[in-house]
Amino acid sequence: MNKIGRIILYALLLLHLVITGYPFVWMTISAFKDNKEYFANPWGLPSEWKFSNFVDAWNQGISGYLFNSLYITVFSVAGLLLVATLIGYYLSVRPFRGSKVLLGAFFLGMLIPVHSTLIPLFTMANATGTYDTFWSLFLPYIAFNLPIAVFLSYTFFQSIPKDLEEAAVVDGCGIYQTFFKVYFPLAKPILATVTILSFFNIMNDFVFPLVMVSKESLKTLPLGLMMFKGNFSANYSLISAALVITTAPIIILYTFLQKYIQKGVVAGSVKG
Repeated sequence: MNKIGRIILYALLLLHLVITGYPFVWMTISAFKDNKEYFANPWGLPSEWKFSNFVDAWNQGISGYLFNSLYITVFSVAGLLLVATLIGYYLSVRPFRGSKVLLGAFFLGMLIPVHSTLIPLFTMANATGTYDTFWSLFLPYIAFNLPIAVFLSYTFFQSIPKDLEEAAVVDGCGIYQTFFKVYFPLAKPILATVTILSFFNIMNDFVFPLVMVSKESLKTLPLGLMMFKGNFSANYSLISAALVITTAPIIILYTFLQKYIQKGVVAGSVKG
């Protein structure tokens, strides 16, 4: 690429950075203003940096909603990683009659609109007694994130040489020992990719908690943010502070896993 081409590329990347990054910067700056200055000076820096907004947002209940969201997200992601990698391992390394059909069924699962299943899931939750419990969120979150996770795991495990499995069998490893001692440790890029994608989806989901839970003690962050907005007024400075607190776990997680994500997407999308 010549010099002019690089300049144009860097200019486009800089423009993309500004477009995607400025809303977060603006939200963070707004979190330090009071509600009056939020409207009087929406684009400027605050005249007084009110760190108390974060304390107020935390004390008004965001801490409990944050714990619920992290609890649900962490256990859902952990279950998803275990189930998806096991399925991907069996379908790619130990295929059986009908395995291709089962794999196709998982791929078709990506086409199902999640919201179209709300009424059946609500009915099932009532029938099984899981309504208004964390189980009514754990199981759907794992199920609806499973297709993409299985797809990435399947294609990644197919790219691993069969010699590794044969060597593990020679050393006396069984099926599960081969998976947990050989294949699972090699799947770090896929695990990181699935983690960040599913973490983001689950942490920011609004519809499932709205439908599946009604107890205040079980509500998650997206529902909790509604408490800062009344019928006739809203404290947008506190909302901004709460949103900064909400996005912090995702940004921290992405910071630690970003080096694996590109590797995972490439490894899980290309066979060979």
